[in-house]
Amino acid sequence: MEFSTSQQRQTKVRVPKAKTFKEKRAKLYIIRRCIAMLLCWKENED
Repeated sequence: MEFSTSQQRQTKVRVPKAKTFKEKRAKLYIIRRCIAMLLCWKENED
């Protein structure tokens, strides 16, 4: 019983870490896209 409980705790710890990593990656992707769009928009304005 103790062994299965420790396995459940490990999986609970791993899931949030993976989720936060994916969220950070998504935020960085959005920021990069916004910066690229702003740079291109500036170039076309001139």
